[in-house]
Amino acid sequence: MLRQGVIIALLGSLALLLIGSAYAQVPMASFVSDRSGDDEVHLLYDDGEIKQLTKNKAKVFIPEWSPDGTKIVFDANVRGGENFDIFVVDLTDPAKPKQSNLTGPPDGPGTKLGEPQWAPAGEPRLLLYSTGFPNADNWDIGLLTIDARGKAGALVNITNAEGEGVGQDQAGVWSPDGTKITFQSERNKINERAQMDIYIADAEKRGLGKNQINLTNHEAEDRLPRWSPDGKSVVFESKRDGNWEIYTVSIDGAVLTRITENDKDDRKADWSPGGLVFESKRDGNWEIYRSDPDGNNQLNLSNHEKSDNKPRWSAKGRRILFETRRDGKREIYLVFGDGAGLKNLTNDPGNDRDARWNPQYELRSVEPQNKYFTTLGDIKRTSLMQNFPNPFNPETWIPYYLSDAASVTVRIYNVKGELIRSIDVGRQAAGAYTTRQRAAYWDGKDDTGQSVASGIYFYQLLADDFSETRRMVVMK
Repeated sequence: MLRQGVIIALLGSLALLLIGSAYAQVPMASFVSDRSGDDEVHLLYDDGEIKQLTKNKAKVFIPEWSPDGTKIVFDANVRGGENFDIFVVDLTDPAKPKQSNLTGPPDGPGTKLGEPQWAPAGEPRLLLYSTGFPNADNWDIGLLTIDARGKAGALVNITNAEGEGVGQDQAGVWSPDGTKITFQSERNKINERAQMDIYIADAEKRGLGKNQINLTNHEAEDRLPRWSPDGKSVVFESKRDGNWEIYTVSIDGAVLTRITENDKDDRKADWSPGGLVFESKRDGNWEIYRSDPDGNNQLNLSNHEKSDNKPRWSAKGRRILFETRRDGKREIYLVFGDGAGLKNLTNDPGNDRDARWNPQYELRSVEPQNKYFTTLGDIKRTSLMQNFPNPFNPETWIPYYLSDAASVTVRIYNVKGELIRSIDVGRQAAGAYTTRQRAAYWDGKDDTGQSVASGIYFYQLLADDFSETRRMVVMK
């Protein structure tokens, strides 16, 4: 009995080891790269390994994961020109990925198809846009079903099923439960001029394309909607004040909330349990920002003279992938939701772009929790970040990074350049000081204890020999 117990224990340990090993090999993300000479889909692992997945020698657009993380879908023009087909790569056996063309000849629809996305639940369905749907009027959004043999079914028009969508319907996105879609449409007109607005529509089989609701109705352009995690609101970008800003709207169209308000552009928002993340040009070039869903606590997650773009949350809202040109070409970077752990994930003379998280990665990864801030690289440079909230009244937090231990002081200046407050933070270890608990705090008062007036102020970080200054606004 003792020997049998030992054998069972050993087998159990071996099983756990094998399971852990298998989970460790779950790809973290996919991306497109031209490092082999043309666009191809690649897989990225958290140990730094990168594998080329396709060899199509064609123009390729964004690869999207199935909910179970076993398949990737993308569109590519292997037939040349504008003849884009939908391809699926089956990763059930990672050692032998299988690629199939769902829509090309001889059996497929063989038409212009783009931006395929897997339904989040239920039977295999792809949301995509095309000019080739039944009853099409310009670009429409519809469905392509996949049968048990992996073959494509018929194309079904959602946004113009009954002639509702005259003009272009684009940028469709599934709701979290797969029962609805949101999209942008130019079907409304003001003074004979088409305007782009945000809509939702039913996406269930029995009511496909029904209950189309216009969530926004403005003469300025509204575009690129994305769902809130609970499916009750949609975030989008709008040019209604002259430049691009981020807004949210409830799915009945009744509650509109402005998230950003700057004289520069904010765009390409993504929403997850971690809040909102978006691109902003408020500091002179594109950088990545995050905020609470109501627009509070806006925090600059990247700070570099080169552009940072296309942020995407991980499934649990812990981390963000983004694309940057800070190394002279496009690379994929990662940063945590509080701005810590910045790391370059790809480093190649080619261009790496359009990264997408594997939705199963955070669910199946064996990364130890106590290595949350250490497994993805150290802070490589001291930097001062944008204060949050900004504008503010009466208090704000000033985040920063330290690459080495330093004595930290924060100085506040008025618009005349006069020093009005000096905050001695003290000796700080290397690390990320980006949360309310760790960032420098200013209560909006000068050195005499008087609250300052509304207006523009400047804050300066002094960390031994390092010095950097940024602007902030007090608004009462």
